Amino acid sequence: MSYLDKNLLAGEKILFRTKKHWIVFFPPVFWALVSIFLYFQTSPIFQSNSILKNFFLLPAIIALIYLCNQWLVYYFSEFAITNIRIVMREGFFFRHTNDTRLSALASVDVVQGVIGQALDYGTVFINSFGGQKDPFTDIDTPVKFKSVLQEQLYLIQGR
Repeated sequence: MSYLDKNLLAGEKILFRTKKHWIVFFPPVFWALVSIFLYFQTSPIFQSNSILKNFFLLPAIIALIYLCNQWLVYYFSEFAITNIRIVMREGFFFRHTNDTRLSALASVDVVQGVIGQALDYGTVFINSFGGQKDPFTDIDTPVKFKSVLQEQLYLIQGR
């Protein structure tokens, strides 16, 4: 059972749920592959100097640790819209949460670059009436998230 499922209020229903996008795995995988490629180079420079060859093993180990951290961030991330509030949670070692009632929501902004638009991920900014902006990066389907949220806000205002 997830954090969100454990903390639902009475009568609260989840309308939309998403996670971090898989793009969070790209940087550590890329650096691990580059490090491993350099480690196994057959150039005479690398063969004659074992210290230089072992130097390229260190970035691979760091990239592996980074990959484990990104997996924890991905696994423990939850972003949801309910009929009462927005609940967002990400991170493992450094947890970042936001629990905003829909009635206190001023606006929601989505920022996507060209690659983000192509792969459907981006940053969602939750803006409450107090002027506070709370960013959540690398969210999967951020435009759909904003669309469902706007529909729910419209229903609340119509009541």
